Amino acid sequence: MLRWTHAAMLALHLALITALLLTAQSLLALIAVLPLFLPLHGLLRGRARTAAWATMLLVFYCAFLLAEGYADPAQKTRAFALAFLAAADFIALIVFVRVSARSAPASAARTAG
Repeated sequence: MLRWTHAAMLALHLALITALLLTAQSLLALIAVLPLFLPLHGLLRGRARTAAWATMLLVFYCAFLLAEGYADPAQKTRAFALAFLAAADFIALIVFVRVSARSAPASAARTAG
């Protein structure tokens, strides 16, 4: 279960980064994607603490994209689709943290015994 959630979390995070880079319409939009690269090293290594603080980062992306969708009707579909992707990434990160927390005591017991 841990491998599956790790793969899903990574896939969604990389999909969000890629989608934001491909749909960026200005230099400021490209710069706004840069914070998503900060937790990437820890997420690739499967660190639950990195996934936990990355969820706080994604809350801002969800809020920003929803606000952009309501503020600019011409970009509504794009912004809401990206907000949905950011929310899915947020959920995948939370599920990964919960699954890794459940499997941590079991793996510690196996190594101690």
